[in-house]
Amino acid sequence: SRHQHSREQLRISIRYRTPILIRITMNCSYLVIGAALLASASAVPSFDINLDLPPQQRFANVTQFYKADELAMLMKFNHTLHAKYSTEELNEWLHLLRKELSSYPGYLEELQGIVSDLNHPVATLELMMLFNALYELESPTMCSALLMTTADGRVIHSRNMDYSFFFELPDGAVHDWPDVTYDQVFWRGGKKLMTIVGWPLYTGAHTGMRFDGWTFEQNTRLTKNDHVANLAEARRGGVSFAWKIRHLLETEASFEGALEQIQATDFMAPQYFILSGAGPFEGAVFSIDRGGKLLPGTPPVRRIDQEAGVWHLLQTNDDVNQKPHDPRRPWTNKLLAMQSQSEVSVNLAWQLIRSPTLFNFATAFTWVAVPSTGYYHTIVHAESPPEDVLALGAVGAGDEVMLLQHQRLKARSLRRVQH
Repeated sequence: SRHQHSREQLRISIRYRTPILIRITMNCSYLVIGAALLASASAVPSFDINLDLPPQQRFANVTQFYKADELAMLMKFNHTLHAKYSTEELNEWLHLLRKELSSYPGYLEELQGIVSDLNHPVATLELMMLFNALYELESPTMCSALLMTTADGRVIHSRNMDYSFFFELPDGAVHDWPDVTYDQVFWRGGKKLMTIVGWPLYTGAHTGMRFDGWTFEQNTRLTKNDHVANLAEARRGGVSFAWKIRHLLETEASFEGALEQIQATDFMAPQYFILSGAGPFEGAVFSIDRGGKLLPGTPPVRRIDQEAGVWHLLQTNDDVNQKPHDPRRPWTNKLLAMQSQSEVSVNLAWQLIRSPTLFNFATAFTWVAVPSTGYYHTIVHAESPPEDVLALGAVGAGDEVMLLQHQRLKARSLRRVQH
């Protein structure tokens, strides 16, 4: 929804869009969470990105729809950049990002196409490149990820993106990430290839799924992310994550292949990567250090392991082998301890990721995906979880939930380009 509030009024309205009624009932190890949430009037928009088009044309439909927001976002971002970084530092970032973009055919041209479509003095290629390195420039985010596995090996990936970016439009309306969050569906050769949760101007991937392949989520590693150290690693060849991951989603079909390539990459910033696969029991969490190698004390790769009884993995914004920085991890682990693997379902995933232990006033969007079925769904802060999932209750690992939601998604109106 698009409200005309002052900045302070908007912060207040977001805080009170959190669940207003929470009911928790415990019966032995079984937990039911009921939540009354304020529903949004419309679903998250969906746009097709046709990779067979010339790169300059791929995001034209998105730019046309979000043009006013994009210009306002760039104006806010430009002001923030020049208040925090010196011109010399920004020029060095640009030199290294341009060099990195040369590894991904068409990506630079995509940004040039957006700049051309915006046709405004604030819309420059340089500013667009920097916007796509938000994380490496140390923009603060707080996120949560939960992987759960059914008894037959189906992995369900749920995530909250906790992040604010307030910007003001010419009419005085103040918008934030929930106002501009949308689904991207990438096509190649007339077939759906992958989906990414998108933001205008941002052409990389922080959340996404390759159909019949694997899912991805990036989380902030709060105590380690530092833009000065990130820039130093970039000088040594380290890369930003978003373009690299999008390129992997385009080119790597398998979960294990994605893990292998991620482990072989030098990322310039510390962070967490959460992946699930279409194969049975495919799920992993990476704690990433600069330089492409794990430092002493960094948690090793954690994986779903049926034989060892590891059927769920939780990742917030701190190392799991260290004391938590906030109560999300211990509180959610207590909820998980009250579940059994036989109760795992898409419904339970929605309940837990939107529970009071993880969902908060800063949650911009929530996303749940199942790579083995192709199910995915995105809701912004003010939206309720899908009604047809919640109405079915905790049905275990049944295909009914996933099939019903997949059919509902296919019926949603898409703003498409020709493909």
